[in-house]
Order: sequence, then structure tokens, then C-alpha cells
Amino acid sequence: MTQSRDEVLRRLVREGVLTAAQALAVHQALDEAERPARARWAEVAGYVGGALLLVGAVSLAGTSWPVLSAAAHVLILLSATVALLAAGLLLAGLGVRLRAGERRRAWRAWREGVERAGPVRRRTGGVALALASATGALAAAELSAAVTGTRLLAAAVTGLVLAAAGYAALPGGPCAVAAAGFAALTAEAVAGELTGYDSMAVGLTLVGTGVAWTALVRTGVIRQRRLGLGLGAAVALFGAQHGLGTGADLAWSYVTTTAVAVACLVLYRWERAWVLLVAGVAGLTLAVPEAVWDWTDGAVGGSIALMIAGLVLVASSVLGLRLHRASRPDRSP
Repeated sequence: MTQSRDEVLRRLVREGVLTAAQALAVHQALDEAERPARARWAEVAGYVGGALLLVGAVSLAGTSWPVLSAAAHVLILLSATVALLAAGLLLAGLGVRLRAGERRRAWRAWREGVERAGPVRRRTGGVALALASATGALAAAELSAAVTGTRLLAAAVTGLVLAAAGYAALPGGPCAVAAAGFAALTAEAVAGELTGYDSMAVGLTLVGTGVAWTALVRTGVIRQRRLGLGLGAAVALFGAQHGLGTGADLAWSYVTTTAVAVACLVLYRWERAWVLLVAGVAGLTLAVPEAVWDWTDGAVGGSIALMIAGLVLVASSVLGLRLHRASRPDRSP
């Protein structure tokens, strides 16, 4: 009787020829080699289907949404959320058959199913779970508006919970982006509720959120290292610039932006991720012209401000290149 691939791999693991990790790697490599070209088309079809669902939802919001009741709004959004969650979990390997010995270790079996699902199904499943966090947040906003008259806090917390759960089930870029976005939105909503939306308090809370997110990346909780570091830096810079245009004191904004930029450049000494260089250069390029504008009470014209920004950008780029060169390992014999 001809043995299946899984049976052969399990036998080799029992005999000590391969470890369990090596057997899984062989299984994945063979799957990749045997996967037909239509898998790419299936991935494209999944993205197109998600886009059509999004366009349909926008069209519905623009035409029939105002005449529907609040209960109908919540029901439609919850239905979309459930459908996206089911699609994401099925694409990610929920339907993988569990062996008898694994039934008591459901989470481990789920993780193996995710690994065996392949990168295409993991990507499309991650997109579906990220979209589910967005529609779930909208459903919570509608329900909260009908009950309490407020939307932001309920939407932010619900979106964060769904995105974090999606990332735990299927770690990937889409859910990481969704979780970072909803974490920033939750921080803004909570700080706003507690301080009456004081711009400095909200901005500093967002900076703290960016720092906390970066700590999660550094400790390995968020596995997408470069993407995670870029998201943390972006949230922190957004928080530092939060007070602009609100009539708040400009000084705290450019001082905080400078601090975030310098922190990104310092962190680059340990984390050689180009996103940190970009964030550091961008932060300095924003902060210095703002400081000059504030110190001169707006006497500096637009042309001079552009020249200052260009000079700072060039200087920051030179500094970034020097840091990049200094952080490269010494290859001399």
C-alpha cells in the first residue's frame, strides 16, 4: 500500500530521521512546489471580492443607509463582520483535519493548520480578519450611538479587540496594521474622554502608545519587525504633531517631535530597520522649521521655511547615512 506524504513524514519523525520542525518545513516546501498557478488567481479573486464587498457597503451607505433604522445598520454590519471572520478563519486553516492525538491540543493544532495553509491563504485570511475588525468597529459605533449617543470609544475598543484577536489567531501584516490603528484610536478616545480632548494630553498619550507598540515589537510580541517599528514610529510622530492647527502651544509639539525623531535614530543603532531612519529624518525635518517659525513669531516667510526644511532634510539624511554605515558589521579580516 502506498503511503501518503503525511504518513511518511510522521514515520520519519518517529524513527528520529527528522524532527517535527523539519518535517513541517519539508511539508511546506513540497506544498509550495506542487501548488498550481491558480492559487495566485484565487488570492487575487479574494482581494477583488473583498474590494467589491467594501464598494457595495459604501454604495449602500450613500444611498439606502440614511433611510434604514439603527437596528438595520447594526444587523448589516454584524452580518458582514461574521462573514469576514468566517472567511478569514477558513482561509487560514480552520478546516484542516485534526488528528486524534491533537484534539486535546486545539490551539497547537490550529497553529499547525495555519502553517500548512500556505502563505497565500494566510495573506488573504489576514486581510479578511483585518476587514472584520473594521466592520465590527462600525457595528459597535452604530449600537453605541443608539444607546449612549457616542461612537468613537466603543468603535475603537471593539476594533482593537477584534484586530488583536485576529493577530493572535493569524499573525500577519494586515492584522498588525489594524491593531496599531485601533490602538491609536483607542488611546485618543480614552485620553479625550478623560481630559476633555486637551490636545497636549491626547498627543502625549498617542506618543506613549507608539512607544508601547515599539516595546511589543522589541519583545517579539509583534513578529513583523520592520512593519511594527514603522507603525510605532508613525503613531508616536502623529501624537507629537497632534496639537498643530488646534490653537494649542506649538512648543510642546516640536519639542516632542524632536524627541521622537532622536529616539528613532538612537534605536536604529540596535534595530537596523530603514523605517526608523525615515521616521527620524522626517521628524527632524518637521520639528526644526516649526521651531524657527515659533521663535520668530511667524516672521519667517514660506520660501525661507522651505529652505530651512531642505537644509534640515539634507543634514538629517547625512546623519542617517552615517548611522547606517556605523551600524554595519565590521567585515574586515
